[in-house]
Amino acid sequence: MYIRRLHTKNLKRLRDFTLDFTHEGKPRMWTVLIGENGTAKTSILQAIGLAAAGGAQVNTLARHIVRHMADRRMHGKGDVEIVAHFDFTPQSLEQDRAEIHPRAPDRHVLGLYSSVVLPAGGSSLRGAAEYTADGTLQRRNRKFDPLDDARSVHRPLWFVAGYGVARALPASGREPALELPSLDRLMPLFDSEYRIASTSFSNHFARRDREEKRSAGATSRVYAKMLSQVIRSGLMPDIAKLELGGRGGAKNADALMESDRFHQRIGSATMPIAGIALSHGYQSTFAWIADLVGHVLLESKTLLKLKDIEGLVLLDEIDLYLHPTWQAEFVPALRRIFPKVQFVVSTHSPVVLAGVAPHEIVRLKVQSDSGDVVRGAWDSRTGELEATNLAEPYQPDPRAMTGSELYRSFFDIDRLTPNPRGDEMRRYLVLANDPERSVSDETELKKLAAGLKQSGVGELPAIISRSAGGARMRRP
Repeated sequence: MYIRRLHTKNLKRLRDFTLDFTHEGKPRMWTVLIGENGTAKTSILQAIGLAAAGGAQVNTLARHIVRHMADRRMHGKGDVEIVAHFDFTPQSLEQDRAEIHPRAPDRHVLGLYSSVVLPAGGSSLRGAAEYTADGTLQRRNRKFDPLDDARSVHRPLWFVAGYGVARALPASGREPALELPSLDRLMPLFDSEYRIASTSFSNHFARRDREEKRSAGATSRVYAKMLSQVIRSGLMPDIAKLELGGRGGAKNADALMESDRFHQRIGSATMPIAGIALSHGYQSTFAWIADLVGHVLLESKTLLKLKDIEGLVLLDEIDLYLHPTWQAEFVPALRRIFPKVQFVVSTHSPVVLAGVAPHEIVRLKVQSDSGDVVRGAWDSRTGELEATNLAEPYQPDPRAMTGSELYRSFFDIDRLTPNPRGDEMRRYLVLANDPERSVSDETELKKLAAGLKQSGVGELPAIISRSAGGARMRRP
């Protein structure tokens, strides 16, 4: 599934909000949400996840957030509404339609309309979905909900996954239950304490192989091969390869992560190292990628090339734990490795935008008069970030920008230093290191020091003593 359009009403500060996810008539494969804290980036990701869950599962998914979804400014009046339009991926339309899209209209263009409603004052969501064909709703069979049907039987090629900020490797001996896979792969976006399956898929596949009388570790080794494709594709800097042989192969999570299978470049040498010994940035990145690949294999039941994987991934804080040099390469690497996966992500990092085209950036802002979150675009006349209804407002291209230009153009930081007290700090350093400062300079320096300390800047550099000559000098 790919998201085409999202509309929300009374969802927190998204009072009447529409976001288009298409470019040149087709689903846009990358959308990066940026904005200050409190501009509903996570809420947008969660709204898409709820619309993709199906009516039978949506309340399980939303149980941690449902009491906080309604716009408090409405004082219990007005329903919360989420409406999403999805496209189906090429594979799902090319394969047996009767199997993947039962009861679907036999039309060239097939999509899905999904709505989720939280009645005013209520505590339970109502979800419903219908096929769309050639851009129109199909209301011929109201008793059949295609999305609920797909989720209830784990129908392939309806793939949507979501990841929040908790993206840690699981314990090596853990085996995930995976009773409702389509729900399990969205839950991390809604519950910060939910443990992603990640590398523990190896244990799940090993048990399934035993139960289904396959050779020991057969599917786990397929899983490891797919992860090895990720490593070889250069997603993780300085990790050259993932070793699959030795010690019986990577047939379970212990063999995959606790033995020295990751080959890391250290200086001029390449050293084998255990996955659990990698830095936290490597581990957390590998954790969600391993979870994504595991869910793909669980659905496909066969080895896939990464370039053939299709679906929608929602990712909060894509830059989490990544050094800026890695952030700059991360989006291009994911784009190269998963070309048919649609990503909708959030970030607070200007560096992430270095790999993003202008039309792929959605800038969110709070309207000062209403408090509503809206999409923003620079007004060429005023130079201010203003609300826009355009699906693709003009934006400068971040891919050729310097760091300072990225901060100024997309994060509204146009000072010489990002620190709001940076100009005062620069003046302090100039005066503090000038032994020939005047009496008036000395007075200014003391005032600057007091103000900086009061603002919480921290320990200030030592002040060089004034020379005798400095006391007599006059400055213009």
